[in-house]
Amino acid sequence: MRITNSLFYLNTVANYQNSMKNLYDVNNQISSGTKIQDSYQDSGIYSETMRLDSELSTLQQVQDSSSKAQTFANNTDASMNQMTDALTQFKTKLIKAASSVNSTTSLNAIANDLQSLRDSMVSIANTSINGQFLFSGSALNVKPISTDGTYNGNGNDLNAVIGSEVKLPYNIDGQSLFLGKDSDYSKIVSTNVKMYNQTTEANSAEQVALQSSDSIQDMVGGDATTNGTPVFYLSGRKPDGETFNTKFEVSTTSKVSDLLDKIGTAYGNTTDNEIVNVSMNDYGQIEVKDLQKGNTLLQMNLFGAIDRSAGAGNTGGADQNDIDNLSSQPNVEIISFLKSNFSSSDTALSDASNYSIRGFEKDGDQLSANVSQFVKSTGDYATASTKLSDVAGSASLDGKQFLLTGTNINGTSFNVQVDLSSTGSTFSLDGGTTNYTLFDANGNATPADEVTYQQLNDVVSMVTSNTLPTSNTATDYNTAVASAQQSVSVTLDNQGKMQIKDNNNSASKIDFTMYDSDANNFDGTTAPAMTFMANDAITVDEPNVSMFQQLDAMIAAVREGNFTMDSTASDPRNTGIQNAMLQLDHISDHVDKMHTKIGTYSNALQSANERASFLSLNVTKVKSSIADVDIAEAYMNFTQISNNYQAMLSTVAKINSMSLLNYM
Repeated sequence: MRITNSLFYLNTVANYQNSMKNLYDVNNQISSGTKIQDSYQDSGIYSETMRLDSELSTLQQVQDSSSKAQTFANNTDASMNQMTDALTQFKTKLIKAASSVNSTTSLNAIANDLQSLRDSMVSIANTSINGQFLFSGSALNVKPISTDGTYNGNGNDLNAVIGSEVKLPYNIDGQSLFLGKDSDYSKIVSTNVKMYNQTTEANSAEQVALQSSDSIQDMVGGDATTNGTPVFYLSGRKPDGETFNTKFEVSTTSKVSDLLDKIGTAYGNTTDNEIVNVSMNDYGQIEVKDLQKGNTLLQMNLFGAIDRSAGAGNTGGADQNDIDNLSSQPNVEIISFLKSNFSSSDTALSDASNYSIRGFEKDGDQLSANVSQFVKSTGDYATASTKLSDVAGSASLDGKQFLLTGTNINGTSFNVQVDLSSTGSTFSLDGGTTNYTLFDANGNATPADEVTYQQLNDVVSMVTSNTLPTSNTATDYNTAVASAQQSVSVTLDNQGKMQIKDNNNSASKIDFTMYDSDANNFDGTTAPAMTFMANDAITVDEPNVSMFQQLDAMIAAVREGNFTMDSTASDPRNTGIQNAMLQLDHISDHVDKMHTKIGTYSNALQSANERASFLSLNVTKVKSSIADVDIAEAYMNFTQISNNYQAMLSTVAKINSMSLLNYM
């Protein structure tokens, strides 16, 4: 090979540039501490570094999110500690109130203390940190509890990111805490009239509570020779959601236990399977307990009728298919098991026999129903979008009629009939010839089993505001609904109870009753599909809690001195101090469960934070092993390359300095 000056020059420049580049690269590694600075230098190292950087970013987000969430959860936990302490003090004072030695003054003082504790719990429920309310669900800027105990938040969870597409809740929403449900509790309903042994009282003027071992004659009293056979009328809803009206005879020579057995049979008890437990408490009141825990559907109304002149073995006028006829039967006396202070639009019925033809309770501009609407399949409270058929106690609503009576916003009386039909549901006013169609969102007539509570609410709003469609078209129907809602708003509250609000008057002229047309039919062929306002049995306990509503009732019981449930009290539906103890234990247990849950969330968040921190260290170590340079090794390389570079420069300099004489 011929070596020319040009070739020598080019090789010298190439070696010089290569050595300079190697020195530059190693110098950058030493100064930056990483093997590469640009992606083109090593695509494998670059892609791995980017992937690990992404993982580190995710883990940092997990640490930040879980840390903030844990602070929120810890604040919630601290607030629930305070609430638990308040409930403990509440129970202590309630036990004190249960003592029979308390005077009226003492009971009022205890009630005041209980009220203070209740208000303190409202304050705790409204705790906010950095402007965020702890118990409002996801509505963080909404004050959860109003002064009257109404819940204003929602039931949504707040979630912290603890991994890729992995979230963990970190709050306890007020819907669950204050209005929650416990599936390990049974619903218990009870009559409120204290029954006494009439035979004992007649002989000694001493009141002795009726017992299940006593006879029916002991229950009804009077002359055994002229008494007819009592007929008992039972209405309500079975544990499976089916509504029913039934009647049965029980001889005066039978035991009260026989009556209890017949009640159990009506609810579905058999010799092999007990659906409900029916018993009589120490005050002669009948209690029915749903043996399926977590079920909320059980309802009951019970009354009896006896013809005092029918004679033994005969029912006489006490046996009627339409109970409106009982009032016109001579010598027929009603046996009362239940009493309420609700108004009634059916004057033919006694307070005891009127189950569901009841006026909504009015307080200023608000009218309220007392029956919660439950979805049969889930036991959840109905909402505006729930179909009536999902709640109704019959297989279908086709052919059913709801009757609405009362006075509208102007004080004018009305009578409305809602006809539910598979071909399209309608309503008519005061027996008029115009049937207004219930249109759905698409402008079509709504079949009976598709009608929703919102549509029923709209009818109530139009009727009570005296705002009806100008013609039977979907357009005019929607216009009338929109106009009516400005004057009267009708909703279901968070317990599925219908609420009517007069938006124009602080003291409303509206009176309202709504009931199934089959309410008083006991012919055995049909039963009311639904009830909205009812003189039903008092709920002693149930799976659902309504914390502040129940606390208010407990305080009222103490202030009034109601030790037990009593139909003669100013509020006959108050369960009394003794039953309040049972309810308070349930509330405390419910709060403890929620307290345990937030503790679990807090621990899980701490674990997530610690795990993310540990993984960050591991990922950083892996990234370091891939991308970081070994400084000692790099320095050795730098020294070696530098020495080679210096040697190359020295050699080139010597060669360049040689003359022809050196070669010779």
